[in-house]
Amino acid sequence: MDDTTGNRDAGLAGRAKPAIDMRMSIAALARSGAVAGVIKLASAGLSFLMFVAVAMVMDGREFGLYSATYAGASLVSFFASVGQQSTVLRFWPQYAGLGDLNSAHGLMARAILVALAGLVGSSLLILLVGFLPFIGRGTPEWFSLCLAAAVLSFSLGWSEFTSGAFRAKNALISGLLPRDIIWRALTIAAVLVLHFVHVEIGAVAATYLTALLLILSVVPQTVLLLRDTGRAERGPLTEQQKREFKTVTLGLWGVTSLPPALGQVSTLLVALILGPEAAGAIFVADRTTRFVVLALNGINQALAPQISAAFYSGDRAHVQRITSLAALSSFAIALCVLAAFWIFGDFILSVFNPAYATPTMRATLVIFAIGATFGTACGPIEILLQLTGLQHALFKVLVVVNMAGLCVTAVATYWLGPIGAALSIAVTVIAWSAIGVSIARQRIGINPSILGFPLGSAMLFPRALLRGRT
Repeated sequence: MDDTTGNRDAGLAGRAKPAIDMRMSIAALARSGAVAGVIKLASAGLSFLMFVAVAMVMDGREFGLYSATYAGASLVSFFASVGQQSTVLRFWPQYAGLGDLNSAHGLMARAILVALAGLVGSSLLILLVGFLPFIGRGTPEWFSLCLAAAVLSFSLGWSEFTSGAFRAKNALISGLLPRDIIWRALTIAAVLVLHFVHVEIGAVAATYLTALLLILSVVPQTVLLLRDTGRAERGPLTEQQKREFKTVTLGLWGVTSLPPALGQVSTLLVALILGPEAAGAIFVADRTTRFVVLALNGINQALAPQISAAFYSGDRAHVQRITSLAALSSFAIALCVLAAFWIFGDFILSVFNPAYATPTMRATLVIFAIGATFGTACGPIEILLQLTGLQHALFKVLVVVNMAGLCVTAVATYWLGPIGAALSIAVTVIAWSAIGVSIARQRIGINPSILGFPLGSAMLFPRALLRGRT
């Protein structure tokens, strides 16, 4: 059976309750997207300040170890939760929107168990690496760092899952605040206290502090999620639902883990070719470019459950409207950010290091931003394909395009330096985004890009006229 449709009626007989309208109005969705965008903007600022604060209480070697440990734990956490943060966003709105709360809660319980199993398993693998002496040779703290990384990886993965679970239920602020705001603010405050009392800590202690404060921040989310799921009336999932859960999970696991992992690989590849100094400048330019997609990322936090609820209730017109509107609004903001990079690029780069403010690095920043701006013009293509049963098609595109992109990046970086790295990475983003839009148009008849906005508007006005007549 095509997993773009599935068996939506399986298990509904005899246990369906009145359907819950999971969909928001356009105005409510815009407000939620704005709130999420503000939270994500604040999160980006706090994340930067958190690392600055941590660097203040340790020497250069210890901060280097902390940064490497944090990066490693983050990389593992991308895979550790087995894509369950996206699985709940895919299935909860579908089942709840159809009134099948038994299946919705059963699905949530299953997702919790799968996520915990993945997180525990990955943490144990990190711990196992700590027992391999030939890897950590020359680093006396190797085992302690691996143990701390295992705890941090678990906390990062679990917090991502709980955030997805709450957002699936349209609890947007409750889903985002603990990880994006509270945790980072608590870490900054704790580290500043250490700084003012003149206490220096090592990489191991800093990693434990980061991980434990994150766990503390998501305790209320965890208690509420486990309590609500445990108390809810849950019917066993049908065999069809279990098969669909497994199939969708495998696809979502790949598409949610691959992009950030490949981003880390691209940075390492550039560092190997150009050396650490040039790689540092490119890393800054790449991370600064994320402000281009900040608006779209914020909108996506509110948009995901809306796409799933509308698509699986048969209202593709609503999906067309909200995705194309998201593309238009985020693209307008991205153009403003791109213009700011073009005008103030040298100043922005010099904030990190005056040596980065060169014509080459300014051009690199602008090229990165052009690629990201094109991505926003394509709209929320990733979550659209993930949540409408096309996750396997998206995974194939990401694998093929990014593997080819890595090869091109290696050659272009070697011959053209930072400009070549920026061009190849930007073209990679443009390629898979455009192909993704083409797949959505052909397979489900939805164009989430800015070019789909006229179609979404045409669908909107007849409904408005119809409501006016009734």
